[in-house]
Amino acid sequence: MVLDEFKLNDHVAVLAGCGRHRMKDLALAFTEAGAVVAVTGPDREQLDEIVAGTIEMGREAMAIPADLSNLGEVQRVTEKILLEFGRVDILVNDFSSEFGKPVLETAEEEWIRVMDANLKTVFLCSKIMGKHMVERESGRIINIVTGAAERGLPNNTAYCACMGGIVQFTRALALEWAPHNIKVNGVGVGWMAELAKQEPKDPVGRYIPMGRRTRGEDIAPMVVFLASEASSYLSGCICHVDGGLMNSY
Repeated sequence: MVLDEFKLNDHVAVLAGCGRHRMKDLALAFTEAGAVVAVTGPDREQLDEIVAGTIEMGREAMAIPADLSNLGEVQRVTEKILLEFGRVDILVNDFSSEFGKPVLETAEEEWIRVMDANLKTVFLCSKIMGKHMVERESGRIINIVTGAAERGLPNNTAYCACMGGIVQFTRALALEWAPHNIKVNGVGVGWMAELAKQEPKDPVGRYIPMGRRTRGEDIAPMVVFLASEASSYLSGCICHVDGGLMNSY
């Protein structure tokens, strides 16, 4: 009976992001849990690859390429999903467009671009798709961030600021939409294995208590848990899946 609470049979899950490899792991996990998946973001080729994997598992899926920092594009994507599947039950925002430069060398245009790619996208997707959750009095929103949301990094002021902004957006929206039965949580990830250079021994692993970088399959179960009834009394939390990295220093 407890395991039934993890099932997402016939739920519609939207994965919105910048096309990182972990989106594939998330899509497969949602599909395995029984959800119908729509993936959206700027990378058409990667979106098509993700959808192909879910269709192989015998479930419906849709890929919608879009610039999600543009209000009109987010509205278009939402309308297409509603037309095809009728509703949005789950929204996963997975935006992490990295940028590193000393603050004195960061141009205003660069700052705005980083904020648009990370924080603005989360705001727009949550607002437009969340509107339909509010109307239905039901929904789940999961925002994925990095450790930069909680920790300052030199020469990364813009990136740290937008990651921190997503954390506070998550906490505030969880309070605002709690009366509408919408749970809003976040997942913090560590250094991703997909970003590792092809080296015989990854030097970054020595800084992680569990000895290796985070993988997509490490994150997926937590995201599915937060999307399911198993987490029905959890909202406004940031759950770090990083091999103990946040506690190490």
